[in-house]
Amino acid sequence: MKQRRTVLSRIGSDQAWERIGRADPYFGVLSSPQFHQERFDDAAREAFFASGSAHIADVLQTVRLHLDRSFKPRRALDFGCGVGRLLMPLCRECDEVVGLDVSPSMLEMARRNLEASGCHNVRLVQSDDGLAEVEGTFDLIHSYIVFQHIPVARGEALTDALLRRLSPGGVAVLHYPYDRTASKTRKAVNWARRTIPGANALVNVVQGRNPSSPLYQMNTYDLHRLYRLLEKHELRGVFTRLLRNGEYHGVVLHAQRSYTANPA
Repeated sequence: MKQRRTVLSRIGSDQAWERIGRADPYFGVLSSPQFHQERFDDAAREAFFASGSAHIADVLQTVRLHLDRSFKPRRALDFGCGVGRLLMPLCRECDEVVGLDVSPSMLEMARRNLEASGCHNVRLVQSDDGLAEVEGTFDLIHSYIVFQHIPVARGEALTDALLRRLSPGGVAVLHYPYDRTASKTRKAVNWARRTIPGANALVNVVQGRNPSSPLYQMNTYDLHRLYRLLEKHELRGVFTRLLRNGEYHGVVLHAQRSYTANPA
């Protein structure tokens, strides 16, 4: 029974993300009103992709400041790449980039965006739990605002699979929520959206979303278990950045694999 629930949870989260990819892909990546599909004009597009460039610049600066001053990734992977917001700046920093996402609609939108921007060194791959289509190792493995939407056991297994593909001396930059401080009212609303027919559509309308938008699955991770995964894969230097997004407390782990680590 537990295994069946796990499979259903996995299928549900994948289907929800694909629905978002079809209906409201940019808002699905960054939940700001200006990025809703019906409002996504040229100014919103510019702001959306500028935020991606700023994010990658900050990631590289943080790694060089706290872990490795000479860090220059040649091969990078972005897990949960969505419509390609972070793939574009990565393609300018690296020789080769792989973008992974579970949603075919998101990947198709990413392909269009990359072609329009002249990025030809990016390979897009539909993700699965074993990362079967991912070849080789990477100097940089990155994921941001993605694992929160993945059931925890599955997310830990995916983290393990990603870290196996990190090169010696490579850096992983991974974001996870670890705690939640929701009010009783917010908890009641979320309960209603999950269990009462029509409640989710009503809340979507009130919040200015498409009535059919699915409820985002949000999960929190055990930091002790995450650090054990880092240790398992010989990631020695770790820099931690705390962040807060509404009721969720999160952490971005910047960790470098030992240069003497055993080959993956």
